[in-house]
Amino acid sequence: MQQIYMLLGTILRGLPGLLLRPWDFPLFWVLVGLVALQYRRVAESERRLYGVAKNDALHQVVIALLFGLGGGILTSMLMAALGASLSGAGVTYLLPLALLLMAVNPRLMCFSYASGLISFSYLLFGWPKVYVPSIMALVAVLHLAESVLIYFRGSGCTTPVTVRNASTETVRTGFLMQGFWPLPLLLLFVVSLGPDAGREGLIEMPSWWPLIVPPAEIAAQENAVFTLFPVAAVLGYSDLAARFRPAHKARRSSIMLLGYSVILLALAVLASREPRLVWLPAIWGPVGHEYVVKLGARGEFRAEAAIVAASDGLTVFDVLPRSGAAKAGLRTGDVILSVDSLPVADILGPGAAFVWGAEERQAKIVYRRDGRECVVYARIKPLGQGQPPVLGVIPVPPADAVPQMEVHNRGYLATLLARLRDRRRQG
Repeated sequence: MQQIYMLLGTILRGLPGLLLRPWDFPLFWVLVGLVALQYRRVAESERRLYGVAKNDALHQVVIALLFGLGGGILTSMLMAALGASLSGAGVTYLLPLALLLMAVNPRLMCFSYASGLISFSYLLFGWPKVYVPSIMALVAVLHLAESVLIYFRGSGCTTPVTVRNASTETVRTGFLMQGFWPLPLLLLFVVSLGPDAGREGLIEMPSWWPLIVPPAEIAAQENAVFTLFPVAAVLGYSDLAARFRPAHKARRSSIMLLGYSVILLALAVLASREPRLVWLPAIWGPVGHEYVVKLGARGEFRAEAAIVAASDGLTVFDVLPRSGAAKAGLRTGDVILSVDSLPVADILGPGAAFVWGAEERQAKIVYRRDGRECVVYARIKPLGQGQPPVLGVIPVPPADAVPQMEVHNRGYLATLLARLRDRRRQG
């Protein structure tokens, strides 16, 4: 095992060093820019909805960098421990096909579906040339790392929204959960040293390694050795938490994704040693992921919502950052009964600014949490210049609230084709 520890130590020392030399790893920083753009879009949508960004884009990017580094180390170490080489695996086909699938349906922007289609094409028609066990092992390990990131950070960027399901016409209040993590990776490739190359500096690995047996044509190369190359990837997570609160939903999603990943990884190892089993990871990759998605979405638009409006007060849906409510410790699910002895109805209407006055001041908040009545003092202040003083809570919308966004399953390409079809019918 000492050799494995030496390999993992090389990864642990090498990845942080890559981030300190941006000129040696420009692709990763391009992906960081794309992640920053996604978080900026989240902040802008929140600003349109609530007048202030609930999730600061810069803060989210910094956190994403730290967690992405951890995810990259985990992915690289697992791939190295397995000995999964990407030489001849056909990974260059993954991203273009994933982008094409996204144009049809946004949720298909996942390597599970792209790798499944590529594997089916190879197994049925012999093109493109890919090594199914290695490409499926990569997909499995990336999803395993994603499950860990979702567990610890899946509820770190949430936006309270009222959503309409375009398929069922159902309107629901919940939290849109989004996470994007740029991953710096050091992955194994096989190279030939040439007949005159020396063996100095090479690590002699144990006989049982690699667990993912490379394809015969790669293994048969003379003086072939494994080496580490830098690769960059992005993991993205998007989900709606209506039936469960965000932290609970993130844990559920993480556990289901972890189970899917472990099964896929085991099938990839078996397929590399027994070619007759190669169809198993190829099928489980897309089918298992689809099952996980369907299982996670079950009941979100049918079961009772986790946060419902109380009849005797204002139920807090969420709290705006840096507001008086946030500093006072109010949180999702609290029921505000009165503010300075004024009933809730008097502080929500058009005259709220008049009732509170024009200046920042301290207010006595009476609220209920877990069945107990509590009292706290909070600053009621403007969130921006020229705005009226506010407490900074987002209330649970009424049952007849107008949807703020719509969930649909059509991508850019599918939407374009639908518009062309409609125009043709009208013409």
